[in-house]
Amino acid sequence: MRELSRWLKVVVIFQGVLASLFHLYTSGFGSPEPRIMRGLHLFFLLPLIFFLYPATSKSPKHRPSIIDIGLSLISFVGPAYTIWHAERLNFRFLGVDKVYPIEVFLGFFLIIAVIEACRRALSKWMAITISVSLFYLFTCKYWPGILHFKGYSFDRVIEIMFLSGDDGIFGFLTGISANILFIYILFAGFMLSAGVGDYLVRFAIWAAGWAKGGSAKISVISSALYGTVSGSTVANVYATGSFTIPLMKKSGYKAREAAAIEAISSTGGQIMPPIMGAGSFIMSEITGISYFKIIKAAIIPALLYYLGVFSMVHLIAKRDKLKALTRNQRPKFKQLIRNIYYFLPFIFILYFLANGYSPSKSAFFVILITFGLSFLDKKSFLTPKKIIDTFFRSAVNAGLIAAALAGSGMIVATLTRTGAALAFGSILVKASFGVMVITMILVFVVVSVLGTGIPTTAAYIIAVTVGASALGNFSVEVLTIHLFVFYYAVLSDLTPPDAVTAFAAANLAGSDMMYTGVEAFRLGIAGFLVPFAFVFQPALLLKGTILQTIFAVFITGIGVVCLAIGIIGYLRSPLSLFHRFLFLLASAFLVFPTKGMEFIGVGIAILLFLGQFLFIKDRKSFASGENK
Repeated sequence: MRELSRWLKVVVIFQGVLASLFHLYTSGFGSPEPRIMRGLHLFFLLPLIFFLYPATSKSPKHRPSIIDIGLSLISFVGPAYTIWHAERLNFRFLGVDKVYPIEVFLGFFLIIAVIEACRRALSKWMAITISVSLFYLFTCKYWPGILHFKGYSFDRVIEIMFLSGDDGIFGFLTGISANILFIYILFAGFMLSAGVGDYLVRFAIWAAGWAKGGSAKISVISSALYGTVSGSTVANVYATGSFTIPLMKKSGYKAREAAAIEAISSTGGQIMPPIMGAGSFIMSEITGISYFKIIKAAIIPALLYYLGVFSMVHLIAKRDKLKALTRNQRPKFKQLIRNIYYFLPFIFILYFLANGYSPSKSAFFVILITFGLSFLDKKSFLTPKKIIDTFFRSAVNAGLIAAALAGSGMIVATLTRTGAALAFGSILVKASFGVMVITMILVFVVVSVLGTGIPTTAAYIIAVTVGASALGNFSVEVLTIHLFVFYYAVLSDLTPPDAVTAFAAANLAGSDMMYTGVEAFRLGIAGFLVPFAFVFQPALLLKGTILQTIFAVFITGIGVVCLAIGIIGYLRSPLSLFHRFLFLLASAFLVFPTKGMEFIGVGIAILLFLGQFLFIKDRKSFASGENK
């Protein structure tokens, strides 16, 4: 980001604060009609990107360039036009009414501005994906087979992207950003400014610092807790990893291991209720399923993910004989009790959601509660300066989400209006020969490829547009499909060659980025199998009786632990390749239970654990495979 000169900085901060105040007001007291709300949302946020993010490394560092000013002007004028003409645009017929030259002009340059905003502030791959989708929309009449579509003229393409109220730049995705996501970004900002994030890290140190390899377990717990607030994997890495990575290295973990552990722990923050990043809100809007029902369904899979990570970390600590933190390095329980009220925002957000309040209204009330709680401690006192800073930083973060969703809206418009989503879904089903497991693997691959360098939210939206039609052919429930795709969109941040979360952790640890990405994928493999588990066992998503849920959690939990043992190759002593294979085999039977195979998996696991803990006294012979 640029460090703007004084007067420009004041103007930009004022705009950011005004944006936050506007969205805070609308979340508490109601918003204008959708087209006006979405127009004002981009009117406030999109120009901030061109002022704060330079086009290249050679661009001016303290002021916007002429091109930046031009793009920021079109980012003002384009949304302003839709606001001014909202009533007429609401009653026009898409594809029938005339598109005026001024609308073609503004729409074309606003499309360019959104693509450029994504390139600067998010990822070049996001910009390339949007550009490729638009190229297909212009040329689809020349494509063969199921990808052929009659196509649209230039002015009709601009009309879809600029004037439509359903998709495109001002479509329903931008509506989600305006009505829900901004207020939750502001909610997270207030939580962090009030000291909640720091308290959660201290709580994690107290909770896990006493155990073997406690520094890594602190990373797991603190990242899980912090992730519920931040909603960003990379922000989570820098917030918690700046403390936990040096601590892990000092405790004996290799730099690559420390970075990988922090990366997989931080990534899981986006699948951890109650916030779950932006994806859960979008999921609620797309599926029509209440947000509270989604976070209830996501609890068990998230805990299983962290069970896998925790097991990996624990086994590494035992294998390498790593020590716990000393008493002096851990906070005292009395100190934590004084600030126990920091858990109240989480309790209240769940209370409001469970009692039928909308997500935006719930966040509005909890922001007010968090503001009041900050006065209970002098260190967390929200001064006017802190509040202004929180408003501004939240607006900048919301601007990135707004650009991503405006760009995603154009991609979704292309996929749905040309029938490409159904076509790609049909291709996946044919390539899998109608076998659900193969289809699931192909969807996983597609999501991982799409998620390379693309924000989680955008990757989820694009992938679910394709994957929903493919998995829907196997009678998989809508929520299960969306959670399946969402998990892999989140985990794509760990997938090389562009594993952004792992690379951020590697930067803090001073380790090789690519090797860190591979190590993070290896240690996080349990997380990659959890979505398969809840597709085969809907009880993991609380769909079934209590006994069915308990049984599903039991066998999947054992499967995740067996997987960790097989990957690390250690339990009470080093394991032979044969025994590692048996643990992995038991894991496969337990995570993918079909036709009673889970009972075979449980039997194998019991025999292996009994052999390790009760009957095998000669550890060396066990490790070499010569058991007695």
